[in-house]
Amino acid sequence: MPDLEPEAEPEAATPEPEPQEKADDIFVPERPKRELLTLDKPEPPQRPPGTGRDEMMPREEDTDALDIAGSPRAALREAGLAVPRMHQLVRREGTTMWAFAVRASEALPWWLEIRQAAEKTGWMPVLLGSPEEWRDSGEAIIHEGDDELGRAAGIDAAELLHDKAAEAGEPARGVPILPRRGDTDFATPQHDGLLGLVETDAGWKIPAMFPWKGSTNWELYGAEHAAILKRWHHRFEAELVAMTYDVMELYVPHPPNAEEALGVANEVYAYCPDLLDSGVPTLEDLAEHMIRSKAWYFRWT
Repeated sequence: MPDLEPEAEPEAATPEPEPQEKADDIFVPERPKRELLTLDKPEPPQRPPGTGRDEMMPREEDTDALDIAGSPRAALREAGLAVPRMHQLVRREGTTMWAFAVRASEALPWWLEIRQAAEKTGWMPVLLGSPEEWRDSGEAIIHEGDDELGRAAGIDAAELLHDKAAEAGEPARGVPILPRRGDTDFATPQHDGLLGLVETDAGWKIPAMFPWKGSTNWELYGAEHAAILKRWHHRFEAELVAMTYDVMELYVPHPPNAEEALGVANEVYAYCPDLLDSGVPTLEDLAEHMIRSKAWYFRWT
């Protein structure tokens, strides 16, 4: 299982160092703050000219020679995006996930660039974490589901979340004690990894197209994830950013307001009750995070 905690930052030599936040707070990774992300077109990833082959980020020449039949590279090039050579990562029932390697520093810019062009290209991006997790056609990450996408169409997400909330039990309650944070940060792109591309018109479909089993201990499968992510996409325009061994991350450009945050926190707790066992002490803390952050993190243990 990958370690998604960032490496420790060197301490600055200051007379009075700022208090350190909790190291196990999954929503407050110890790394430099940055401005809220948007889906505005970002600066394209920059790669310095190299003198030899870089296995993690191959040199590219924007020619047809790098295209592989069926890959999204030609469509991306027509949209103005020159990406490295990619390969088939997973193929299931005629649906293929393509991937290429990305450096940690370029993972989010690549995701944003490709997502921005998705309506034109027809390909949706998702960060996949370590390549080791996706060996053998992603056997460790994908379960043998049937028509999970078709099954998702018959799931009432609100009813499902209601049932899972009852199963999870009453969450811990109390006055929020975590620091108020408003920046957006993601755990997966803190390390080099893979960026996957799937031919679909909606990112929320991807966990069902490649049935994701990172939360099978909570009896959520590809169809359940698709139904819930679709609900949050309609409400908050939530977008799937990352899908790794047991972590899912969403970009939420329009978080809930203060009035609805507690209700949404209840939904999030029903979806992933492990959150309140992994650094978020109370439901009110979770609601505070829902209001201010555009990065939603889920990890099932």
